[in-house]
Amino acid sequence: MRHGYAGNPLSDPIKDAKRQLTVSGKKEVVEIAKSLKKLGVKFNVIFSSPLERAFQTAKIIAEEYELTEQIEQSEELKPNGSKYFLYNKLSKLNIDSVILIVGHEPYLSSMINDIISNNDTDRNYNKNTKNIILKKAGLSRIKITSTVPKLKGELRWLLTPRILKKI
Repeated sequence: MRHGYAGNPLSDPIKDAKRQLTVSGKKEVVEIAKSLKKLGVKFNVIFSSPLERAFQTAKIIAEEYELTEQIEQSEELKPNGSKYFLYNKLSKLNIDSVILIVGHEPYLSSMINDIISNNDTDRNYNKNTKNIILKKAGLSRIKITSTVPKLKGELRWLLTPRILKKI
């Protein structure tokens, strides 16, 4: 899941890391959390970027699901974090784990594209071209099919915030 709306990015990276969700961003994430619960979407672990807007998004979802103790901040989910270190961390979890990852763009879209690509050639796609773009407060679901030698999975669904709020 991409974090909710937090206004325009700030030029100072230190201040930008502390940028919070706007009032409308919080409201939208609350609506989405309720929609996810209504749909029967379940997870038992939440990984979040430590940047404030992503962590706020994770906390709102966790509160709706009563999972506030299951949030883990992960440095790997920062915008410049290493998705390969994240993959390594994910591969060590219980096979039955259902994980919600809350982060940023373009990191999340790149990760989704990387995991669902069919072969190693696809994984070397032009980095300026994105097959999937995750909107703010958008959500995708991927079923992991293999962790060795690389993390691979199947895209189950991709939902925009507009669709999620209508549920």
